Amino acid sequence: MLPCVEGGIGHISRTATLARALCRIDPSVEIEYVLDTVRLRPLNIEMTTQMGYRPRLLPPITRENRDAVARACLGDADVIVDDTARYLLPLRACVPQAAWVSIPIPPVGDELFGDWPFMKQMEAIIWAYPPLLALPPELSLVRDKIVKTGPFLDLADVPGREEARRSLGIAPEERVVLYAVRNFPFGRDFAGRTLKSLHGAVAALRADHPDLVLHLLAVRDEAELAEVMELQDGFPGWLRCRGVLPQAEALRHISASDIVIGEGTSTMHEGAALGTPLVLMPGPISETLLLAEALGREQAAPCFPPGTVDAEKLAAAFRGILDDSAATAGVTARARALVSGGGGVEAAARLVLEIGARHARRFQAAPAG
Repeated sequence: MLPCVEGGIGHISRTATLARALCRIDPSVEIEYVLDTVRLRPLNIEMTTQMGYRPRLLPPITRENRDAVARACLGDADVIVDDTARYLLPLRACVPQAAWVSIPIPPVGDELFGDWPFMKQMEAIIWAYPPLLALPPELSLVRDKIVKTGPFLDLADVPGREEARRSLGIAPEERVVLYAVRNFPFGRDFAGRTLKSLHGAVAALRADHPDLVLHLLAVRDEAELAEVMELQDGFPGWLRCRGVLPQAEALRHISASDIVIGEGTSTMHEGAALGTPLVLMPGPISETLLLAEALGREQAAPCFPPGTVDAEKLAAAFRGILDDSAATAGVTARARALVSGGGGVEAAARLVLEIGARHARRFQAAPAG
């Protein structure tokens, strides 16, 4: 697995969901993670470890070391799956025994068009998004390689809301707003605006909803978080910080919450599929913006693109969810329907296994040299 490592932990969780599906279908499968140190956010090492994998670290590549490094990190692979890390495809020349499958994101600018010579060389390209997020026109250049699976969701073992709340020790009367900080993948300025708006909205609503609390996940440094939020007197009692959690526990938090802030793509997919009300504050990249805007157009969640949110607007969105349960139920049902369907991660896993077996037969049949 070659996940995106300059982004948030959603890329790690997406590939880990695929890894679990592969092992369910074929218990003989062995999964290794390779993280590119040139682009690495340190949080992603911790997240990969939390998923149960000890990652290999790919050092900077030079002309002198590329063959040895590629063989050390990828030499035992039968299939390489990259999650938006297709720029590493040239290393395949050093490990020709491996098939290559790519999971792209909707383009930032024209990156898919610029990368199509890479993508032409891959066995398959998995489109892991719901139908409401249309394929970018650039992908018509490689349409014969595209397999639309829909989002990678592995939620069968996630408990329902009441059981999840009991297991996490959340008091019955508490109303929980959940936000995954994730070490500020979209920068401190964006994080600061988001967190200060969240803090202000919850503080204002507590006058009418005294049991409303804010839970922050994936917090690595509480002092840095307090600085970003400009909290002079520390965290109030209704703001609870959690560290980097295993994926199963993070999903339990999503299930247990009354409102989930959808900033990254994986959180939007998971929150919608679990039936938890979403308020979308997408990060400022095309993938999250396109998905959030599509869900907003379908009235599946309130959506606040970057630069449009403040504490007052956010409080109004929260109030609408908390005070109108009938309308909220309809919105969450619409969101769930929009992200459901398709083969999902099971289809992606079967495709990877099929490609691996097919490529191995071709490689073994090829003449030496």
